Amino acid sequence: MTSSSHDKQAVKTAQRQAVHLTTSEQVLRISALLIAVVMGFICLQSGTAYFTASRSAEQVESWFTGDSLPEISTLQSVQKNLESVDTALLDDASVKIALAKLYIVRAQTQTSDVYYEAARKAISDARLMQPSHFEALALQVFLDDYLKQNDEDTFAAMSTLLNLAPYEKNVQQLVGPIMIKRWYELPGELQQAGEKLMTSALREPETREQMLSAMARYKVAAPFSCCSPNKATSARLRMLEAEAANATYR
Repeated sequence: MTSSSHDKQAVKTAQRQAVHLTTSEQVLRISALLIAVVMGFICLQSGTAYFTASRSAEQVESWFTGDSLPEISTLQSVQKNLESVDTALLDDASVKIALAKLYIVRAQTQTSDVYYEAARKAISDARLMQPSHFEALALQVFLDDYLKQNDEDTFAAMSTLLNLAPYEKNVQQLVGPIMIKRWYELPGELQQAGEKLMTSALREPETREQMLSAMARYKVAAPFSCCSPNKATSARLRMLEAEAANATYR
C-alpha cells in the first residue's frame, strides 16, 4: 500500500471516529436535557404541592382554633387538596397533622365517627414519621380528651409532653387548655410538671391569652398564680380567681 493510500485510509478512519464521537455527544446531550426536563418537572410538582399544602394548612389551622367554620363545600375542597398533596409527598408529617385537624373539624361539624378514625390514622402516621416531634402526640391528647377516651392513656401522653416538650408552642396550645380544664383530676406529678408549661405559656402574648381564656372558661385560675411572669398577668389571674370563686358560691 502506497503512502498516499495509507493517508487516505487514515483520514477516513478519523472521519468515522469523529462522526461516531459526535453522535455519542449528541446522545449524551439529549439524555442530559431529558433528565433536566424531568427533574425540573418533579421540582415544579413538589413546589406546587408544598405551596398548596402550606396554604391549605393555614386555612385548617384557622378553622381548628377559631370559632367560625366555612361551608361544607369549602371543607371538602381543602380536604381534597390536602389528600392529593399527601399522596404526592407521602412522607410529610406536617401534611398528616393538617389532615388530622381537618378531619377533627369535619367530625365536629358533621358528627361522624368516620372522620375521627381518619384523624387517628393521620396522627399515628405523623408520629411514626417524626417520633421526636411532639405536635402529633399533643393532638392525640386533644382528640382523646375531646372523645373522653381512657384517662390512663391520656395522662401518660400528657406526662411525656409536659416533661419533654413543655416549651413547644404547639404543645402549649393543644395541651394547656386541657390541663387547665382537668387540673384537679391530674396526679400531683403532672400538676408539678404542668407548671413549667404554664409559666412558659404565660410569658408569650398569644399563648398567654389562650391560657387566660381557658381559665375563664373552666373557672380554674388559683393554681396558676405561681406561674405569672409579671404584675399585669398576676392582676388578671387574681380577677379570674375572684370570678371563679363567685361562680362557685352562686
